[in-house]
Amino acid sequence: MKTLLLVVIQVLVLVSVQCTPCPKEQSIDITNGVKHPNSSVIFEGVEYKDGTWYELEENGTTAVMGCPCIGRKCLHRCCKRGSAFFNGSCTETNSSAINPFSPPVYNGKVLSSVVAHEQFFYLYQRACDDSYLVDSGAAGEELYLQQNGTIYEVSPGGQMWHPAMTYCVEMKFNENFSEPRLVAGICFQDIETDDSPILYTAYAVGLIVSVPFLLATFLIYALIPELRNLHGMCLMAYCGGLIVAYPFLAYLKLHVGRVGVAMTGCLVVAFIVYYAFQTSFFWLNVMCFDIWRTFSGYRGGSTNKRRDKRRFLLYGLYAWGVPLILTGLTAAMQFSDLPQHIVSPGFGTKRCWFVDWLADLVYFFTPVLVLVVCNVIFFSVTAHRIRSIRQETAILKGSESSRSDKLKKDKQRYGLYLKLFMVMGVNWTVELLSFAVGGSNWYWVIADISNIGLGIFVFLIFVWKKKVRNLVQKRFRSMFGMATPERDTRTGKWNTTSTAPTEDTRISTDDSALRLKDMH
Repeated sequence: MKTLLLVVIQVLVLVSVQCTPCPKEQSIDITNGVKHPNSSVIFEGVEYKDGTWYELEENGTTAVMGCPCIGRKCLHRCCKRGSAFFNGSCTETNSSAINPFSPPVYNGKVLSSVVAHEQFFYLYQRACDDSYLVDSGAAGEELYLQQNGTIYEVSPGGQMWHPAMTYCVEMKFNENFSEPRLVAGICFQDIETDDSPILYTAYAVGLIVSVPFLLATFLIYALIPELRNLHGMCLMAYCGGLIVAYPFLAYLKLHVGRVGVAMTGCLVVAFIVYYAFQTSFFWLNVMCFDIWRTFSGYRGGSTNKRRDKRRFLLYGLYAWGVPLILTGLTAAMQFSDLPQHIVSPGFGTKRCWFVDWLADLVYFFTPVLVLVVCNVIFFSVTAHRIRSIRQETAILKGSESSRSDKLKKDKQRYGLYLKLFMVMGVNWTVELLSFAVGGSNWYWVIADISNIGLGIFVFLIFVWKKKVRNLVQKRFRSMFGMATPERDTRTGKWNTTSTAPTEDTRISTDDSALRLKDMH
């Protein structure tokens, strides 16, 4: 009996909530209005007839809520009454541009004679929490408020019509409250309802945490001469792309759905992230190609620094140049007036990235997938080649010991690159599958954790090794003039050798100077 009574009460509560004449988001508090015998309420000069207002009980008090949008056209204002956008936030002003608030009203793109403050009722609250900013004063962005309350957006991301209750409008001022222009906070239409903002924040924090490890890897390989060879420079270039991409991507994650992200800045950040990520993929492809080239027709022997520098320049022309071309093509498609059947990148249409998964697939993941396939081929052929020369390594003795040592180092390098490819290539392949399959980002959180932790993996693979740690220690001692421990091959004991200049070296230097002086 008690259970039945609880169910009845819950049903009555639901019915009472659903029977309100308008949603709470479209209601205003008219408790201080004047109630007349015919059950109408007059508040701020507006009459709310019976059936256009209701009572709401909250925290033990009863408030009278009016529904101004019944029989009227309503618009959401982004700021409160008497305020406008100034320096990125809502600021109170007595400017005539908002008192009264009456932006121009159009019929399409043709200016009409309709007066906005007489045509519309303003709700002083944003239409949603997740929105992006369109600024009619920015290059390539236009806004046309229509007579029926819809707004027509023209931006680099495309042309769109937005219903009245899916955006907020406001005036924005430059310095000294001059040159007012209309801006709109457009609600995102494709935000997943089951993805908590905590997920985006955690993703951004993970990216920021990964950056110091990438930066440490870059600096260690840059400052230690023994590591600054062709392979080290390729690794530095690879890390450099991720060092640039991760902070900007974290910025986008932290600003998902915020009005404060202007469209121009949104596009700039999107293209930076696109180019930086593409360069990292192409440098990984370069490293895979280089290890394949090393083992194809293997000859061993020493390397030539001048030849390595020339080869690095050629690699850089490819790994930095091709992504630049791809970015240029993507920008051309972004800002071109394309037919409806052509897939456009759509940066800034609804978010600061590609408009949907199809655009993401065409412009971002297609070149990535091609590179992943090429890397798989390079590694497979290299693995076959390593297996085929095992017998050669078994008989390398005497005069060919240097060749045997180099082969061992190259095989170790192959193992390092293979680990890096497995971490980055496989993860991004899973990322591609997540776009194809769809669903909440929570389903793919393991792959996301692997991606944001890439900097840590790179550090562990290429830096956190005994050989590299010893080189770092040696370089550190050399920089500060500290003694460097060396192992005596005869006794097996550690001896310390100072890196500071001795008296003998100073005399030697002085002698050289004297001999040069005597030659004049």
